[in-house]
Amino acid sequence: MAAERMSAIQVSGYGDPEELISFSSSVQRPQLKGKGKILVRVLAVSLAPGDCRVMSGKTSLVQGPPSFPYVPGGDLCGVVAEVSQGEKKFKPGDRVVCTFDTAGPRNALAEYKLVNCANAALAPPSPELSAEQLCALPSSALSAMLLCEKYVRPKDRVLVLGASGGVGCHLVQMLKPKGASYVAAVSSQELLLGLGVDRVVDYQKEKWWEIPEFCESPFDLVVDLVGTKEVWKTAASSKAVKSGYQQGRYVTTVGDTPYMTAKHWWHIFGIMYDMQAHSCWTSIARSNPKWIYHLGLEPKGNLERLLKLAETGELKPVLDSVHSFDAESVKKAFQIQKGKHAHGKVVIRVADEAK
Repeated sequence: MAAERMSAIQVSGYGDPEELISFSSSVQRPQLKGKGKILVRVLAVSLAPGDCRVMSGKTSLVQGPPSFPYVPGGDLCGVVAEVSQGEKKFKPGDRVVCTFDTAGPRNALAEYKLVNCANAALAPPSPELSAEQLCALPSSALSAMLLCEKYVRPKDRVLVLGASGGVGCHLVQMLKPKGASYVAAVSSQELLLGLGVDRVVDYQKEKWWEIPEFCESPFDLVVDLVGTKEVWKTAASSKAVKSGYQQGRYVTTVGDTPYMTAKHWWHIFGIMYDMQAHSCWTSIARSNPKWIYHLGLEPKGNLERLLKLAETGELKPVLDSVHSFDAESVKKAFQIQKGKHAHGKVVIRVADEAK
């Protein structure tokens, strides 16, 4: 019996999206095998930095596809088409939200994707939340929620660097509900003022570390979504951030290497050394803020809690743009994501819900 075929976006190698992305209508449809899996008809997919890292080849050691061409995309909203034998959590027809697994962000930009049940959750029943909005939440907003729950203390004054991206625009919405008393965001986007931010600092016009009101009332917590050693050095030496290991905290999701390279094991060792060096140094030199690297997506149990926030209106999905399911539109979407100037999530609409 011939294998069923489907339409999908394909990437032919490592490099520039403009040269690598194509559309095919003859990709083999995934087969439902094993336990704890669902076959999902994809409705919409959101891009994240990891999608661009995989395509660049810079993290081929840990995120490289097993072969070329591969189907890109990790986070999605879709409808369950088939379920594994014995699966009770999901049934055909359920609308679900899914994040990618440890293998990396792949296989979502297609008509169907095979998903581990641990990486999926039932979508809220609210018709006001579209598939495009829901697919924006699994990785970026989940990372923001876990960071917020772990590091925000009551009455914290919080500064978010790089606040208009996929993580930042969702993080700022959660800070005050978790106890923050004041939120400032470094961005050129005034839209953040409607998302719980007290002041937006336009990095093109102001230096946040020199603003008098910040120096007089320094921040308890800095969340760095930009990265590089220079950003950390600025925060550590600024009067705008509380000094002292138990007072000032500096949480980063990108560390010193926002353009991470992991082609060989020595690259991994270098990244790990930088992380440990910062952490150890600030535990010794306690006059500096505490340096913390936040890493990890734990979808099991947490994805449901995140979606509940969206259902109740406590969290609003923020979209930069929505693109069509064709090669040229997907190329444009990847270029926006790669440029690191997206204001919210970049989304591709794959299919209509009423099919």
